[in-house]
Amino acid sequence: MASSTVEIGSRCIIRNQGRFFLLAEIEAKAPGVEIDPIIIIRLTNDQARRLLRGGLKLCPIRNTRPRSTPGLKVEFKCIFIDRGRAFSIFDVENSTDNAVLVRISLQRARELIRRGARRCTVIRRPF
Repeated sequence: MASSTVEIGSRCIIRNQGRFFLLAEIEAKAPGVEIDPIIIIRLTNDQARRLLRGGLKLCPIRNTRPRSTPGLKVEFKCIFIDRGRAFSIFDVENSTDNAVLVRISLQRARELIRRGARRCTVIRRPF
């Protein structure tokens, strides 16, 4: 069976100061094309609770950047800022595909964005 041209890669729920967001990596691949942005969607508390009960996991939040090793690919994706807190988001791939958030200062986030780092696409209005 052929694989789909568009799939969901990393996916998890971000919890930040009592607010919840769905993180999804959209992977679109075809010959000569590879697009894989992170999309973040604001959730209501009820939506988050139901998705967590349904098996979706919370995104891991760390203080240090994950490192690539043999068999482990780490790729910086974007900067996420919410309520004065900032995170660098990395896609970590081995046999699985996971997003990892790393706490960074708001000043560092703004500096990275000025230097060209991508801001995560965020849909802030809950559905």
